[in-house]
Amino acid sequence: MHVKPAFVYLCAVIATALGPVSPSAAQDKGQVVVAAGGGAFQDALREAVFKPFERATRIKVVEAAGPTLPKLRGMVAAGSPEWDVVDMAPADFLVLSSEGTLQRLDYSAIDQSVFADFPKDAVQPFGVGTFEYATVIAFNTKKYTQANGPRSWADVWDVKKFPGPRILNAGNAAVPPIELALLADGIPPEQLYPLDFKRAYVALARIKPSVVKWTTAAAMAPEALISGEAVIGAALHARIQLAKEQGAPVDYIWSQAVADHSYWSILKGAKNVSNAQKFIEFASRPESQAALAKLFVIGPLNKKAFDLIPADRAKLLPTYTENKAKTVAANPAWWAKRDASGKSNLEINNALWSSWSLQP
Repeated sequence: MHVKPAFVYLCAVIATALGPVSPSAAQDKGQVVVAAGGGAFQDALREAVFKPFERATRIKVVEAAGPTLPKLRGMVAAGSPEWDVVDMAPADFLVLSSEGTLQRLDYSAIDQSVFADFPKDAVQPFGVGTFEYATVIAFNTKKYTQANGPRSWADVWDVKKFPGPRILNAGNAAVPPIELALLADGIPPEQLYPLDFKRAYVALARIKPSVVKWTTAAAMAPEALISGEAVIGAALHARIQLAKEQGAPVDYIWSQAVADHSYWSILKGAKNVSNAQKFIEFASRPESQAALAKLFVIGPLNKKAFDLIPADRAKLLPTYTENKAKTVAANPAWWAKRDASGKSNLEINNALWSSWSLQP
């Protein structure tokens, strides 16, 4: 069959303009492996950040979960981390930053204006703040209400005035109960640091007989409070608010909630550093933070995100002005500080907890 030269030429021009067709064209810019806490929060991250990032950049997000300090150290020490970006607890982040385990961010390679409306302490050489969360005083509403429930950590510790089983964070959890114990013991928030471990463990010993469970995962406290296994305790605000919205018999107060924020960071030796930096920038945009806050009640660190969040939703978030005024700011820098032996306060406390928790 005779084909006209003009038609052949036209086809060649079109093919050159479009380039080669790939079956994985939607993912032709590589991947980034992102590790976060899992569960409902990771489900929200997937919809609010991971999928939009993939659509915008054609970079595939490979999900992972369960970052812990020993695991992260082990990955980097082995010289070939499985993960690129990690949503890291604040004290872990600062400890690993000081050890040279994290990749320094190249802010010149990303849009620095994205971080202009972040708190200063949330933009660090080795990471960027993700969101703010809060550990609140929570209770079962079949036993207590906003009118007759606990109003402070001292009330949580007062088992005569507020009887019933308690649930508190374990000492080696991502948010240890040390600040809570010291607030319960009467230390003013502005005088919390440096934390007095001895005084904290004495206070924990007082409440220990009433604690039915020491939690090591975020889901444990809501489950116990919903079932009535515990009637008062410490819990992540987001988990309790979610359960409340689903009709569970739980509520909470903002007074003396202990607030902090985690960090997006990149492990040293990560295979996809460039894509990892692009991901961190994208996740920090006001649109991304607002989308996440609409699905999961966490506090955006990018102030511009509040322009995109409905007022009734904004009032539920830890970084909403009225709520934040009632919270106590955690001090992760103190937790990361090392003593003469080279151990961080985080590691010292973990050892203290291991010994104390075995005592009757």
